[in-house]
Amino acid sequence: MRELFRSYYRPTKEELSELWQEGTFSFDSNILLHIYSYTPKTRERFFEILHKIQDRIWLPNQVAYEYQNNRVKVVLKELKAYSEVHKILDESLEDLKNNIRKYSKHSFIKTNEIVATVERAFKRVKSNLTKANQEHPDLLQSDDIREKITELLEGKVGEPYSEEDLEEIYKEAERRFNYRKPPGYKDATKNIPNKYGDAVLWFQLIEYSKFKAKPLIFVTDDMKEDWWLEYEGKTISPRPELAQEMASKTGVQFYMYSADQFMAHAEEFLELPEQQAAIEEAREIRLRDAAAQGGRLIQSSLLRSVEYDSLNKVLEIELHHGEIYQYVGVPAAVYKGLMNAESYGKYFNAQIKGIYPYRQLR
Repeated sequence: MRELFRSYYRPTKEELSELWQEGTFSFDSNILLHIYSYTPKTRERFFEILHKIQDRIWLPNQVAYEYQNNRVKVVLKELKAYSEVHKILDESLEDLKNNIRKYSKHSFIKTNEIVATVERAFKRVKSNLTKANQEHPDLLQSDDIREKITELLEGKVGEPYSEEDLEEIYKEAERRFNYRKPPGYKDATKNIPNKYGDAVLWFQLIEYSKFKAKPLIFVTDDMKEDWWLEYEGKTISPRPELAQEMASKTGVQFYMYSADQFMAHAEEFLELPEQQAAIEEAREIRLRDAAAQGGRLIQSSLLRSVEYDSLNKVLEIELHHGEIYQYVGVPAAVYKGLMNAESYGKYFNAQIKGIYPYRQLR
């Protein structure tokens, strides 16, 4: 039975060891982009691991393209965080002043002293924040992270598809979307050609594995269900269909890690000293990114899960009896209202259902 359904079984320790000793390592664009969010120590550990396996790294052309295309956006987001935190501090201080004002006549609570103490603390924090902003490297002018990535990946990136090949791949991707065949169908509502990104990189991984005939480990922080098998909000394993398709088309074994899982197993299989803090940081950044995508399981008698794509304003609703609907043109305020509602079902029926155009996925 194991031989017929191998993709449904977690690899044994011996099989994982073989994967790490002989396999090719490939990385999603989100992994390369998350490096910009790591602290210097965690970044150093990640590059240390990459150097250990650099002779066995290969990247689909689609991944390299997405990295180059989104790098500036990520760099600017890191810089924008300073002003956003400044704003949060200012608003929090104002809220505190307004809320504490009602106790100004209290016989023992000295509100003026409390406010003055908090203001001094906020001033120190903002001063440190300004200093950190001034010391933040200008990666738009000189990006040493990209230079390291470029050096590591020189000669290790696949060729792009021709326009004719892409047209055929897009047609195949649409067919797979209709059957919800992983990966990529969770991006079906994105704009063209972004909706086909995961499908393109998957086909490139298959083609390379067929040529190389070596086991493949793919590292991604994309935690959507078209990459990972989930049950009641818990990620169980990579989607078995992915390993099955890879095996049937190439004859090679396929496995996946998130960045933190990859770093943890690297300590074991590459015999590196333990750095648990770096693993935890990678995990936190992965979870933060997943939360920013807006998807989560909810406690409702009607709705099982909600996922929101803020860029394309698409709200995906999964019902408990299995149907999945995508509502188009839903403002972020409506999504926020849903997540803050006392009754998810009542809000959904009153504010979303019958108001926004939709397509049924399942």
